[in-house]
Amino acid sequence: MEEIKKEKFEQIKNAVLRWSVFFAALIAIFIVIQLSAAFIFPKLYGAPKVKLPVFSAEEILQDPQARMIYLAPRVRGVHFSVYKIQPKDNLWKLAGKYGYSVHTIIGCNPQLTTYNVNTNQKILIPSAGGSLHPVRKGDSWEKIAEKYDIETDVLKFENYGVSSFTEGDFIFIPGRKPAIDLMNESMQEKYSLRSLFVSPLGGRLSSVFGKRKHPVTGKVSLHGGIDIAVKSGTWVGAAADGVVILASYDAGHYGTAVFIDHQNGYITHYGHLSSINVRVGQRVKAHQLIGKSGATGRVTGPHLHFTVKKGNTSIDPLKFLW
Repeated sequence: MEEIKKEKFEQIKNAVLRWSVFFAALIAIFIVIQLSAAFIFPKLYGAPKVKLPVFSAEEILQDPQARMIYLAPRVRGVHFSVYKIQPKDNLWKLAGKYGYSVHTIIGCNPQLTTYNVNTNQKILIPSAGGSLHPVRKGDSWEKIAEKYDIETDVLKFENYGVSSFTEGDFIFIPGRKPAIDLMNESMQEKYSLRSLFVSPLGGRLSSVFGKRKHPVTGKVSLHGGIDIAVKSGTWVGAAADGVVILASYDAGHYGTAVFIDHQNGYITHYGHLSSINVRVGQRVKAHQLIGKSGATGRVTGPHLHFTVKKGNTSIDPLKFLW
């Protein structure tokens, strides 16, 4: 008799447990359905509809803050932030900090008309390299993709929040430089200069173009080029195609130097070399080895002095070099 009672008790207990699990599952399913419906049909559940801010084409073009908000729901995987320029900042320094070229910062800031930036000025900083394409009349996904040599599907994928676009909109082009012909006139002019020359070598700028107190003579005078601090023996390349018009181991304060005529009105000087690898009259190509850096002439340490001249006028090399 006791065994029968125990058996019935177990049956009742198991039945209660099963029904408890069943009802718990029903409640859970009901909650999931309710939550899903609240997201899918927010109006039925009193949830406020999210409204994205609307900006004019001029605001998007000129205001980094408006551009950041505008781009956030449109571009996949790239975070945009507004950065306030600090003392001693420059575009190259900022680009290096984020691991991409200066072209990205320029390409994402169409409001810029110069490479110089001022303290407290605001610029847009993307988390990944690329540039913004300003949509023109007649543009299509295919035309934009062809212009930047990128796959149409990649462009659409990256700009996942863009279903259609009109003139004045912006499309993010991942990993590409800005299109020079779509820049404002001031930046077009500056970019065209930078297509003329490449940097003769990489290194730290130890002295820039302009008036300065000479480190050897102590006199204040115009420093007609830039000094790039590097170890002696670093390879120096031609900044552009041209013809060697001077290759001397006794070029006055330059010490050992090479001059190249680029036959478009421009001449470049490479001073304080330790050795020369070209001869007068030789035609050279951009990047071609012309000598090695050193500390010859009037110097306090090893570096390359690089000058750009047009006619008899020295021009700041940083107008040409990235």
